[in-house]
Amino acid sequence: MCIDHLVFLQIMQLADSALPIGSLAHSFGLETLVAEGVLTVGQLESLLRDYLDEVGGLESVFCRLGYRLASLDLGTFEPRWLALNEQLSAFKTARESRTASAALGRRFLQLVQDVQENQMIRAAQQSAKAAEADVHYSSAFGLVAGILGVDETATVLAHLQQFLTGLVSACQRLMPLGQSQASKIIWRLKPTLIAIAKRYEAFDLNSDAVVAFTPLVDIGSMRHPLLTTRLFIS
Repeated sequence: MCIDHLVFLQIMQLADSALPIGSLAHSFGLETLVAEGVLTVGQLESLLRDYLDEVGGLESVFCRLGYRLASLDLGTFEPRWLALNEQLSAFKTARESRTASAALGRRFLQLVQDVQENQMIRAAQQSAKAAEADVHYSSAFGLVAGILGVDETATVLAHLQQFLTGLVSACQRLMPLGQSQASKIIWRLKPTLIAIAKRYEAFDLNSDAVVAFTPLVDIGSMRHPLLTTRLFIS
């Protein structure tokens, strides 16, 4: 298989959890679970596996659908782009996590537009702004990867990897989780990421199987503003 090395380097940069869009400022409810004693280091890998299975599956579907929008003409693209992000907002019942996803998506598109001007990205930004609509990170990541011409499944895997490393990084700041242990968790969960990406490969928004049931983390996200002290925004 022939690999475009420039595109490979570009997607590696965009999938870096340290990309300056603010992702390191979000724990997506995990801070509450740690603060309330619900989540410990010993439980972390199991929780992340279940969390990825649910939320990672949802995000992978919207990442794929964002990717596929890159092949449309602008007139068809804009209404479908808005509808895609509106539907993902409806899946995110916790306001803090929903707001975090939208903030990251907006900043991600702006960063990409700053480094490489693109007409479709500009249309995605302008249409969302005019409609006062959210732009979610997973759909934005998929769209940009589709524009760059990255393989679709590789795009989903890169996004899931970034999602996982971001969560583990947050946990390193919240609990006694060392670098070696964190790396082992991320390594062992890679087969889970592949299974998730493959499972949702053929799904679309009309599928009843596009669901995410994470009440514990969602409640943690909703309770996050009530914490006396916080390291994270969400």
